[in-house]
Amino acid sequence: MMKNLIIFIFFVSCKVFATPQIPDKLIYNGKEYEWNSFSPGHKYIEDKKNAKPKDAIETSANYGTYIMTYTIENDSLFLTDIEILIEKDGQIDDRSVFKDFFPAQSKIFMDFYSNIQTFPYGKEFYTTKNHWTDIYFENYLVFEFKNGRAEKSYDLSHRDLLKLKKKLFSRFKKTVEYDKAVIEQIDNLNSFNEFRQKKYKMDEYLKLIIFRLVKTLKV
Repeated sequence: MMKNLIIFIFFVSCKVFATPQIPDKLIYNGKEYEWNSFSPGHKYIEDKKNAKPKDAIETSANYGTYIMTYTIENDSLFLTDIEILIEKDGQIDDRSVFKDFFPAQSKIFMDFYSNIQTFPYGKEFYTTKNHWTDIYFENYLVFEFKNGRAEKSYDLSHRDLLKLKKKLFSRFKKTVEYDKAVIEQIDNLNSFNEFRQKKYKMDEYLKLIIFRLVKTLKV
């Protein structure tokens, strides 16, 4: 079955720019969540230098040739499937190539992966101010992965997610890493503010991206 396309929509001065994306997947406690950022399996396949299947259709709609599926089992992150897009009977379909690459394995432990990763789910909400619409979700799973292990995790409402970010930022602001981030993030802040009538200040922006700046969820 062909993957559903996720549309990330940015409203700028009442104009809409859309980039369709096919997300990777996380299976957790029997439920499926979308992994909408660059996931570790892509680097793993790249490092293995596996030859790309000849029938794979490459598209800018996903993060490379492959669509990855992961599971969390006993607090460990595993890569459990790898799919490609193919043409079949004049339609776009998908095909698993996991066993082509790893015939003796059913899953691969992502033991090199350390990151804080969020997985939004539930109802989408839209807030519009000054001709700009922001999108957020009802709930978020948040994991702190260290060497492939989920060291800490939260299942949060959007409001509680903002509270967690506020606490993490308050702690981060007392560190030398904060001073470095103020300098290193200037260009990113300017790009982020380019089309916004209400500009974010540096601290507001750093709080927004705090999961990229810290290594732990401990507050």
